[in-house]
Amino acid sequence: MQFEQLQPEVQQWIREAVSNGHPPEAMVDALVHAGHPQTISHAVQQYLSVLQAEGQTVRPHSSSVVARISGTQHTSDRDVQILMALNAPRVVLFGNLLSHQECDELVAQCNSRLKPSSVVNAVNGSYDLHPSRTSSGASFRRGENALIKRIENRISELLSIPVSRGEPIQVLNYVPGAEYKPHFDYFDPKFSGNDKILKMGGQRFATLIMYLNDVEAGGSTVFPEIGLDILPRKGNALFFSYANDNGDLDALTLHGGSPVVAGDKWIATKWLRLGDYTGPQA
Repeated sequence: MQFEQLQPEVQQWIREAVSNGHPPEAMVDALVHAGHPQTISHAVQQYLSVLQAEGQTVRPHSSSVVARISGTQHTSDRDVQILMALNAPRVVLFGNLLSHQECDELVAQCNSRLKPSSVVNAVNGSYDLHPSRTSSGASFRRGENALIKRIENRISELLSIPVSRGEPIQVLNYVPGAEYKPHFDYFDPKFSGNDKILKMGGQRFATLIMYLNDVEAGGSTVFPEIGLDILPRKGNALFFSYANDNGDLDALTLHGGSPVVAGDKWIATKWLRLGDYTGPQA
C-alpha cells in the first residue's frame, strides 16, 4: 500500500503523528485498530523514508499514540461505524456500510444469475462443487453498473485499498440448511493447484463480507479457533485479514457460515489481493 493511495484524512493523521514524535509501530497499531489492513505499515514506512531522504528529522517519542481515528470512518458518500475490532486475528465489524436500499438492489440484480457455489481445488486449480459449500452465488464484474461501482469505491476509500486489488463482488444466497463449513480464504502455496490462482494478483490478504438481510435464525459467521460468532445484520460488514506481504498466513482466521435454520441468508463478498487482480470478471 502506497502513502499517496491513502485517504487525505489518514495521510494528515500520519503527518501529525510523525510531527508529534510517535513511533511507527504505535502509529500502525492505531491505524489497524481503526480498521485499516496490516499493509498500511508500508505506507507509514514510505512516508518516513521520504522525510529522511529530504533530510528531515523524525523525532522519537517513547509513549504510544494518543490520537485515535474516530469510531466513525468517513467516505465520500457514507459514514461507516466501527462496531467491534479484534487484533489477533485482525477482525473488524463495520456498521452502516450499505444502505437497506443498496442491499435490496444487490439481491434483486442477482436473482436471475444464481448458480451453485464452487470452491477452488487446491490440487489442480479448478473450480469444483463441494458438499462443504451449499450456497448459490452470482458475480459482478468490477464497475459493472452504477451500484457495483459505488460500493467498490466506498470499500476502496474505507480500507484504503485500490479498487484494482479487489476480486469481483460475489453475492451469495443460503436457503434453510445451507452452510459453508469452516475454511480459509487464502490460497496455501504448498498446494500446486493454487499456483495459477496466485498468479491472478498474488495472495488474498483480506475478506469483506457484507450482510444483505437479517436472517430469521442461524447463518452466523463463525471463527471456531477464537470462539467468535458474528450475527448477520442488514447493512453491516465484516472485515478480516490473514496474510501479509511476506506471505505469512494466519490460521486463526479459519471461518465458516453456520447453517441457516429459518428464512434465508444473503451476503455479498469482496476478496482483496496483495496485487492487482487480473482473473475472471476483473
